[in-house]
Amino acid sequence: MPLRQILLIAAIVVLAVGMGYWAYETDLKVSRQPAEATTEIKVPDFFSYNAHIREFDENGLLKSDLTADSISHYPHNDITLLASPDLWSYSDNAAPWHTVADTGRILPDGETVELKKNVVMTQVEGETQKLRMDTDFLTIYSGQDFADTNRPVTIISPSGVMKANGMKAFYKRDFIQLKSRVRGVHESR
Repeated sequence: MPLRQILLIAAIVVLAVGMGYWAYETDLKVSRQPAEATTEIKVPDFFSYNAHIREFDENGLLKSDLTADSISHYPHNDITLLASPDLWSYSDNAAPWHTVADTGRILPDGETVELKKNVVMTQVEGETQKLRMDTDFLTIYSGQDFADTNRPVTIISPSGVMKANGMKAFYKRDFIQLKSRVRGVHESR
């Protein structure tokens, strides 16, 4: 091996060791600095157990009905956390929608609800289930009357089963838009 190659390899090794030592020492100095005290208090300013909230429209008709095992509001980000939310959404011209999940949160606008883990949205007509949608994350925009997810969703209806990656459900208009990778089985009756 020529002397030039040996010197080049040795210089690269020394440079790599030096940079590693410098990075290690810099990290130690940074981690020894005391953490800045935060003035933000991250505790709820109100909470409720076995909560039940009803929302009415301008005509006095029931628009939505939310129950949850617990509700906690955090003022530092204006988020309201929900444990086991159970939401009913009503409309004049459509059957009501019933949505349940393991957890959820109401965003600062008060109109957007994010539901997580085992989200099931069903449309009930009388005593029968008209439509069922299962996913692990769903955002409900109550002011715009639609729900949205980019996660896998399974839709079960009396005529078949459909699976897709993502959907928009305009639940007050009985219209569902599937986003991608749609697969389905339809049974004609």
